[in-house]
Amino acid sequence: KEKIKITEMCVPTNGELYSSDTACSGDIVILPNDVLQLNSILGNEILLPQRKFIENPLPMLQTTIAVKKSEQREILLGALTEISDGDPLLKYYVDT
Repeated sequence: KEKIKITEMCVPTNGELYSSDTACSGDIVILPNDVLQLNSILGNEILLPQRKFIENPLPMLQTTIAVKKSEQREILLGALTEISDGDPLLKYYVDT
């Protein structure tokens, strides 16, 4: 296992991010670094409670995005592809 040093931690409160030194079990925290990703586990996986993950969760939010100029379509699709590659909870599809 790779060891990382956490030097900064933020917690979301009322839509704002605040620096924090502590977090309790179940708290959502933001750890700025290049190693951790969404759903990364900190600590000993064997000692942590096991959770069942839904393979294909339903989206919590769905929206429609349209380009104003047709020449922007490829740029938009490229940007959506890039961010969806980094976020497993973001899905997009092209409605023709």
